[in-house]
Amino acid sequence: MELLPSLQIPYREHRNGFWGEETATINWCEEDYNITFYCAEAINTLTNLVFMYLGVKGIRNVLAYGHSSVFILAFLGYMVVGLGSMAFHTSLKYSMQLADELPMIYTVCIMAYAAFSYKKSPVARALIAAALVGLACFITVYYLYAKDPVFHQVAYGILTLSATSRGFFVMEQRLAPFLQKRMPSEAPQLMREIRTLAVAGIVMFLSGFFLWNLDNIFCRHLIQARNQIKLPWAVVLEGHGWWHILTGLAYHMIIWRVWLNRCLDGSENEYMLDWKPLRSVPQVLVREIESQAIAAQQQIGLVRTQLASKQREMRLAQLTRSEISTLPPDTAVYEGVGKMFVALPVPVLQDKLGLQMKVMEADVEGLGKRLHYLETTAKNSQEHIEKMLSGAGRS
Repeated sequence: MELLPSLQIPYREHRNGFWGEETATINWCEEDYNITFYCAEAINTLTNLVFMYLGVKGIRNVLAYGHSSVFILAFLGYMVVGLGSMAFHTSLKYSMQLADELPMIYTVCIMAYAAFSYKKSPVARALIAAALVGLACFITVYYLYAKDPVFHQVAYGILTLSATSRGFFVMEQRLAPFLQKRMPSEAPQLMREIRTLAVAGIVMFLSGFFLWNLDNIFCRHLIQARNQIKLPWAVVLEGHGWWHILTGLAYHMIIWRVWLNRCLDGSENEYMLDWKPLRSVPQVLVREIESQAIAAQQQIGLVRTQLASKQREMRLAQLTRSEISTLPPDTAVYEGVGKMFVALPVPVLQDKLGLQMKVMEADVEGLGKRLHYLETTAKNSQEHIEKMLSGAGRS
């Protein structure tokens, strides 16, 4: 069934653009300036926003829960990759191409450092850092000289494979026996969880790589199909955009390393992996105390609402009692009972309202005590979390 014509927007006919001549050594299958005059590849640019969102989320997670500071550098590099890619796809300038490609090398070097330097001596960590800095410099200089995208892609692939392989080696050879010895009943579930996270990250990365290559191989056919389908539906055929989204979601691999380190530290009882596969973005949180603090905050909101409602009822009862006190005692007043109204003498209604007010005063007092208890619980939980995180930061 054909799409409704009113929902199909044609691409621009002219391909001239705001940024002028293209100087990049590579160009992708998205036709240049075919959506807007101001951005060479609009879809390839916008899909990099996933790096911004997840990078900020990752840094906040590291800072909030006291994870190793090396992951702040990893997430900053991750965001710089996204910014560089946005600049490159917007302008198709060679300088912006370098701003996209070289941070990819530097960021994976940071992750390689996290993988190979864990629990090493200060001297060994310094040597590993020096070796990776030297390797990054060599790749940079050679790439600036050769200007060969294939060299960059191979170097990036080898570095990524090395860091990931090291993580899997540590997970299977060190973490699995460690957990089996220390907590045999819970070890299978923990290992299944951490393996699933790692595999999910790898599958997303490889899926993005597959779609990117399909985009390159079948570019001519995809361009024809996009021009027939028209916007906005045609954006689903932008394979390089899917590469950005799926490699952005390979953010899971950084969180995998965070959780791997926590388990190797023996702090898996203090922290938890908060993640529902294909339904949420993973993060490593403080376990029971965090849940207790969140539950207390939710209860505080509920109790405050109930307290405000009771106080309104008391004010209404006080106002009603004050108004009927000015009436003669034999005046018939009416009280609603279901769908009926029942006549009551003024003194009877005053006594009834007085009794209701005493009950409400007791309810308000009880809610006040519960609110104080919940606020104290939330405060104590937060203080406990802060002490735990400060201790983790020093370790």
